[in-house]
Amino acid sequence: MRTILIEAAVIGASLGGVLAAYQLCERGVRTLLSSEFDWIGGQLTSQGVPPDEHPYIESFGASKSYYRFRRAIRDHYLADENFTDNGTLTEGCNPGDGWVSRLCFEPAVAERYLRNLLQPHLASGLLVVEEQSRPVCTARTGRRVEWVELENQSGERLRVSAQYFLDATDTGELLAQADLPYRLGKESRTEFNERQAPQLASMADQQPVTYVFALQKTEPSAAEPIPRPESYDFWKSYVLPRYDYPLFSDHLPGHEGYSSVQLPLFASGKTLDLWRYRRIVAANNWRDEREDISLINWAQNDYALHPLLDGPQTQAQVAAEARQLSLCLAYWLQHDAPRSWVGETGSGFPELSLATDALGTEDGFAQQVYVRESRRIVGLQTLTQSEIELDPARKWDPVRCEHSVGIGLYNMDIHPTCESGMGSNARVRPFELPLEIFIPADADNLLPACKNLSVTHLVNAATRVHPIEWLVGEVAGLLASHCIRQKIDPATLASRNDTVVAFQNTLQESGIPLHWPESPAMADRT
Repeated sequence: MRTILIEAAVIGASLGGVLAAYQLCERGVRTLLSSEFDWIGGQLTSQGVPPDEHPYIESFGASKSYYRFRRAIRDHYLADENFTDNGTLTEGCNPGDGWVSRLCFEPAVAERYLRNLLQPHLASGLLVVEEQSRPVCTARTGRRVEWVELENQSGERLRVSAQYFLDATDTGELLAQADLPYRLGKESRTEFNERQAPQLASMADQQPVTYVFALQKTEPSAAEPIPRPESYDFWKSYVLPRYDYPLFSDHLPGHEGYSSVQLPLFASGKTLDLWRYRRIVAANNWRDEREDISLINWAQNDYALHPLLDGPQTQAQVAAEARQLSLCLAYWLQHDAPRSWVGETGSGFPELSLATDALGTEDGFAQQVYVRESRRIVGLQTLTQSEIELDPARKWDPVRCEHSVGIGLYNMDIHPTCESGMGSNARVRPFELPLEIFIPADADNLLPACKNLSVTHLVNAATRVHPIEWLVGEVAGLLASHCIRQKIDPATLASRNDTVVAFQNTLQESGIPLHWPESPAMADRT
């Protein structure tokens, strides 16, 4: 077995993991980044999910590095002589003219950007990337993680020893392997007095996962037929529990309770539809001939039969079943979906077929399943729904936090969960992330760098999105580098006002805003 001794090991090339490695290297810390999939960047790339962002993102509410990324994506398209900005659904240049975000675009473009971001540090030798490698074993002595073993696709193992380990897996894998306390699924109402929490806690009541796939809209004669999947009959007749409508339909869960709404498959103008929801290539934005391509991450292919983590089935089994569900949805859309959706008779949309070159795979499916919920550290503090939920009467009212290390804003977007089937989309106040939710109560040299902050199940639904995971990675990388150079552990840093202020100054110098402005007009100054 090979061994390596490094200053910081970032385990998992999720979106947060990439940014953690970047910030570590920017401060001269010798860093290892492990990557399990062909593409780095997690939900932005290998999971195939366009950015979910808050309404002020065009002008305020993210770090400088995130804004550089957004500008670079637009510049990439605007520099192409065949591209023309004809978008109508959102303001700003939106390459895919989708409506989930002001910036819907091809995941491959983001992956190239992230690779280029890390390239100078790879060239200098400051960064080592272990490709196609996943953590299989983690050793801990007391409050310190000693090493992590990585295994590549050939079965070869690498033992990594480091001063700091950053868990940037989408599932909080190191927490389980190191036998550290963690939270998963729903906490009980008595634990944190959250309005939407159940009476009894349940680790199994997790958010569903989704296997994203890409569809293109073309001439029916040019479309490749999708074979009928084995489990098609089951999923075609499946009725969503508690909602009582067929999963394969134009229904999707409403904002509260077990209500539902309906969206058309295709629409025009400002009418919201399923096809343009996560569209990443809009044919009308190109002078040369291109087909519309949309990433299918809808309520209709959310998999909630079994929880991804710590349930009766392995992660691989859950991912495989989620993939089958998505394949069944693709087949249903091409063969059996009612054409009455577009005012015609008959069934199936043969003009829809898998876009096999959109996600870095041969079949048009994402490289990994989309993970909404991770194991979460038990931190020095836990951020709860009660702290960030919006009082409708107060409209703005940002959360204020003395030890803020960054800001976020996104609804508590919960898809119908695996056990109770509860879905919700509760509004929140603009919030600040306390330093203490980054620091495990039971470990001195492990930090969360993805969706594994010390937050409740409900708050995770708001902190799991792209700009916040990007921020989490940056903060984790900066915190580890600061602790290494200052020879101080994170808990001690958090306990003293002078060291917290010094770290906050580092964050601000790195372009990370710590506080929301006093009014929405100041945030929306486009």
